[in-house]
Amino acid sequence: MTILGENSSNLQAMEALKGNYEKDSNVKIDFKPNTFEDAFNKANQDFANGTGIYDIVLQYNFSLSSFVRNGYVYNIDELSKDISTEQKQFENDLFPNAWQEVGYYYKNPAVPSEGTIKIGYPFAANTMVLVYNREMFENADNKALYKKTYKEELTVPTDWQQYRRVAKFFTNPGKKTFGVCLQGAGGGWLYYEYCDFLFGMGGTVFEKQRGWEGEANTPLKITSPEAVAATDFYKSLKPYNAGNFTAIDATEQTKLMKNGNIAMAFVWSDYLYGFTFAEGGKADDQFGFTTLPGSKSPLAGGCYYINKKAKHPQEALKYVISLMQNQNQVALAKKGLCSPLKSTYDDPEVQKIPYASALKNSLQRGVYMFEAGPESDLVNQALTNYLQQLWADKLTTKEALEHASEDIIKGREEIYKKLKH
Repeated sequence: MTILGENSSNLQAMEALKGNYEKDSNVKIDFKPNTFEDAFNKANQDFANGTGIYDIVLQYNFSLSSFVRNGYVYNIDELSKDISTEQKQFENDLFPNAWQEVGYYYKNPAVPSEGTIKIGYPFAANTMVLVYNREMFENADNKALYKKTYKEELTVPTDWQQYRRVAKFFTNPGKKTFGVCLQGAGGGWLYYEYCDFLFGMGGTVFEKQRGWEGEANTPLKITSPEAVAATDFYKSLKPYNAGNFTAIDATEQTKLMKNGNIAMAFVWSDYLYGFTFAEGGKADDQFGFTTLPGSKSPLAGGCYYINKKAKHPQEALKYVISLMQNQNQVALAKKGLCSPLKSTYDDPEVQKIPYASALKNSLQRGVYMFEAGPESDLVNQALTNYLQQLWADKLTTKEALEHASEDIIKGREEIYKKLKH
């Protein structure tokens, strides 16, 4: 079997454990790790051309709509007739919101009211957590000065206003210290992180419950008062931000945080293993981990898509089922997987992972924040374009959101018009 995916800790964990399955099943597994962009492009090319190069594709929920609408992938029911109820017990252990966000879709996209089907099992349940520099927060001089300045204790922020106060406090250009490190690069980095602020402060992109839901007339809400307020707040962090904003993706963010002069960052969960553990396996205790400010965390990740042109579809599902068993999820989590199973985080060895508690808490309170319908690329590009201009002081908040709204409304009309034909 050939498996394509992004070369993140999730895929690396699976690859590290493949030997046991190969020995027990007499099935050879060939992982094809690629960059985020290349994995996406190769999957789409293979599906569109019907070449069947990859039996299983690990892709994210923004591919869900395209893969299902074009008939590229099996759904679970089409392949699981020979899978026993006992083997599927893990379904009750999945974080329900995470699975529904990344692995469900409309049974009939042309008639959404007909309900949903399960397309695939999550290969990972991703989210973002707040990473903070422990030394900066625990320093006695910092604690005393913060209390004197703000008349409150210096603690890791639990609400958005406190987050901004702490960011301001730690920013000192003379000492080259900064409060935050935001991801402003294109390719989704800015868009995804901006949604933490938008949704976390009461806004939304569309009026709906799941990223993949929606029709041509689903209400767009990015010019709402809540969205304007959240975007103003987001922009207000500019004086406290480290690095070259539009060049910062997850990799660059990690490098900057490791310098030790930045107080906080929102870090993707599938980057936490590499962020936390050195090559020798020793944890870097410089950082602490907790949930984002407020009461919401984003849900992302993807599922095991089984190619309809796969040479071995039944064997592919059996392998996925094997990976989903609790003992294998525990082993994978210890190697960097963001497990979609709740019980994985109850294992004593998993609990020793410094970020495990923050990851579990984030997934438990996770909600829709990211688009995964036919217009997902459009929304990503429009918001990235105009928010980068906002950050560069070329547009006001009102102008940036109105321009993005106009682009999305116009582009969405074209997208759904084509889908009808």
